[in-house]
Amino acid sequence: MNKYHILSLICFILGIVFFIIGFLSGDVETGIIVIFPFLSGSGIYPFLGFIFIFIAILLFIFGLASRAVSEDIGYESGEPSQQKKTSIKGGGVVLIGPIPIVFGSNWKIALVMMIVAIILIIVAFFAFRII
Repeated sequence: MNKYHILSLICFILGIVFFIIGFLSGDVETGIIVIFPFLSGSGIYPFLGFIFIFIAILLFIFGLASRAVSEDIGYESGEPSQQKKTSIKGGGVVLIGPIPIVFGSNWKIALVMMIVAIILIIVAFFAFRII
């Protein structure tokens, strides 16, 4: 995890915090159209939330690009690197309405993604007051 990814995570968390503050103060409203959830707001809190999340996305992409360039050149932090054998493992969750689609490169990651999907569904139910 490089410095851009850490800054991206901090900005993302700040954006979520501003959305929560805006939701609690009444500046942010949530809704759902067909199966797509949305946020709508007016005021400083939703504005700052959108700005911080946008900056987080840009920093994350910039971090990936800088990492790809440093690995392509063969240097990490300005020092020559040895040829290393690396493997990348990952997974994800796609929520289409209440139906989760879980994928992973191995069963352990897929299991963690299933737990994340369950947590996301529960949070969505409480956020939209379905329960």
